[in-house]
Amino acid sequence: MSRHLHDDFAQSLDRKPLPTMVDGDLFGPCSNMMVELGRAQRRFEATFHHAPIGIAHVGLDGHFLLVNPRFCEISGYDADTLIRTGFQQITHPDDLNADEALLARLNAGELPRYSMEKRYIRSDGAVIWINLTVAMVRDDNDRPEFYVAVIEDLSDLRQASFEAMHDPLTSLCNRRGFACRAKYVLTHAAQTGRSASLLFLDLDGFKQLNDGHGHAAGDACLADIGAILRSHTQAGDVVARLGGDEFLMLLANREEAAVATIAEDVRLALAAYGMGISGTLGLVTTDRPDPADLDRLIACADDAMRDAKRAGKNQVRVAAFT
Repeated sequence: MSRHLHDDFAQSLDRKPLPTMVDGDLFGPCSNMMVELGRAQRRFEATFHHAPIGIAHVGLDGHFLLVNPRFCEISGYDADTLIRTGFQQITHPDDLNADEALLARLNAGELPRYSMEKRYIRSDGAVIWINLTVAMVRDDNDRPEFYVAVIEDLSDLRQASFEAMHDPLTSLCNRRGFACRAKYVLTHAAQTGRSASLLFLDLDGFKQLNDGHGHAAGDACLADIGAILRSHTQAGDVVARLGGDEFLMLLANREEAAVATIAEDVRLALAAYGMGISGTLGLVTTDRPDPADLDRLIACADDAMRDAKRAGKNQVRVAAFT
C-alpha cells in the first residue's frame, strides 16, 4: 500500500469508528444471539436451581455430575458429597439391581426413558421412598453422553398411603389394608398350589383391663398384642387389627400341623401376658385358596372363635372351611 493510500485509510478510521456490538449493524445479529443465549442460560439455571423436584446430571459410570438444591434436600447430602459419589452409594441395596437393569435397557436403546419407585438411604441413615425418572442425553454423534434424572420425594405420599392401610395404634394392617394384602397372598398361594390358613383372635379380659386401668393401659396392651402376633409370623404373612380387640393372622405356605402349633403358641403367649388377658382363636385352613373366598374365610374363622368363646375362652378352635 502507498503512503498516500495508507494516510487516507488512517484518516477514514479517525472519521468513522469501527461499528460496535451495541450501535453497529455489523454485529447486530451476533449481539441479539448472545442476548438470547444469555437469557436461555439464566432460565435454565433458574429452572435447575429453583425446581420443586430433584434434578441431577449423572455420568455413564453412575457418578453425579451436577445436582440441584432440591435433590440435596431429598437425599440429605450436600452437592460436593453427592458429586464425589454415585447413585449406587445412596440407593437402597434391595433396589439397586432393578435400577441397574433398567439402566442397561436404556443404554441398549430398548427404552427411551424409565421410571421406578425406589429407596434412598439419607445421610442420617433414614430410608426414604422416591420416584425416579431417567433419560439419556446423546452427543452430536448419537453416542451416550450422560443421564438426566428427575427425583420426586414420595415420603408424604407413602406416609399417607401407610396411614390409610394401617392401624395407628399397633402399626398392623387395618381392615382395608388386610383385604388388599390378603387377596395378593391368596392369589400367590393358589398359583403355587399352597394352602392358606386364617386365625381370628378375640382377646379375653380386655374390657375389664380397659375399664379398670384406663384407656392408656388398654392402648399399651393392644400395641403389645400386635407385637406378639407379629413375632409369630414370617415373610408373606399378614397380620391385622380389625378394630377393638379383634385381630386376624393370614398364614401362607405352612402345613396344617405347623399352623396349629403357631395358634397354640400365640394362645400361650397371650395367657402369659398378665393383667387378666388371654386369647380365644378360631382357625380355618383352605387347600384351594381363592381371593374371592376371603370374606367367607373370615366369617368361618369368626364362627370358630365364637364357638371357642362359648366353650370357655382361652382356647383354639379349628373348623373346616365350608
